[in-house]
Amino acid sequence: MGSGAEATVYLEKAPGGRQVVKDRVRKTYRLPQLDDELRKTRTRREARILEKLPVPGPKLIRTDGKERIVMEFIDGTQVKALLDKDPGIGRAIGDHLARMHDADIIHGDLTTSNMLVKGNVLYFIDFGLSFTSKEPEHKAVDIHLFRQALESKHYRVHEEAYQEFLAGYKESKHAGEVLARLAMVERRGRNKAKY
Repeated sequence: MGSGAEATVYLEKAPGGRQVVKDRVRKTYRLPQLDDELRKTRTRREARILEKLPVPGPKLIRTDGKERIVMEFIDGTQVKALLDKDPGIGRAIGDHLARMHDADIIHGDLTTSNMLVKGNVLYFIDFGLSFTSKEPEHKAVDIHLFRQALESKHYRVHEEAYQEFLAGYKESKHAGEVLARLAMVERRGRNKAKY
């Protein structure tokens, strides 16, 4: 299915269908002990997040706790192929992220490539950069990165989709605090761009 900086992801036949296998590959430029520890820590963290995910996402089938995660295969359509025609999907994205943030889960790579629609259900996928945090700063950065992804990939509908997203996100019990922090994050970004 693809290779990234951290892992190779592929489909595997299984009884009753297919499943997704994610292998975190060895990095020969790192010290072997450090590489083993990083891959193990990231694999375990991702597996824990998949187990407690409060929104639709791939179900964890198993992990070796070292470098491999086996997940449910979701045969859906990427949101990146749908959003330009239906910016209203932004509301479901906001609702999902609000529920994740209320559970202190930070996605870390929230783009429309990491979301699928199957039937009428929105799924978040690819939790390789995810982590847990109560900090409004981390939640605000999650939103900021999503907004940047909208502006670059969906520039025709980004504002409408973002307003829909905000309407969904405001259901979070911490929305006021996180959105106030988001304004600070965006100001910092603008100030850096001046120099």
